[in-house]
Amino acid sequence: MSDNVTPEFLKTLDFLAPATDEELRLLMPAAQVEQYPAGSRLFREGDHVAHVFVVTSGTVDLEVNGADDCPHRVQTIGAGELLGWSPLLGPGAMTATARAATPVRVVALDAGALLKLCTADPRFGYHFMRRTAAALAARLDATRRQLLDAQGRGAVYAAAGSRW
Repeated sequence: MSDNVTPEFLKTLDFLAPATDEELRLLMPAAQVEQYPAGSRLFREGDHVAHVFVVTSGTVDLEVNGADDCPHRVQTIGAGELLGWSPLLGPGAMTATARAATPVRVVALDAGALLKLCTADPRFGYHFMRRTAAALAARLDATRRQLLDAQGRGAVYAAAGSRW
């Protein structure tokens, strides 16, 4: 645990704000602040990572390799957002590469400890996984919009006000 990870600090993060003070105290030992300079990689597509991250400052580009084997930016993650959710679903590989677009500060949360807390405190687990699902839904929506834009249908999608 980093010296500057306190329940008060964790409460300032949009993603963790709904947690109770007691839940945040239980989460503290699993939390560590990390910093990355612009251009550095937090993790690579295909890596097995033991942490999930909440961005506290800066922006992180999510990149995937295309058929041309070149990285393509698909989304940018900013302060308060969840990053690297794959370890919450088991030992699967990361689905994208995360690269610091600007200097970035994150809270790294040990996924194993976090899942144990979710199991031990079902109320916390329920709310945490709901916020995780909401973050995934937002990523899926952003991806869908990019696909429609690439096909020249983005304006039709937006004008119709459709979520699908």
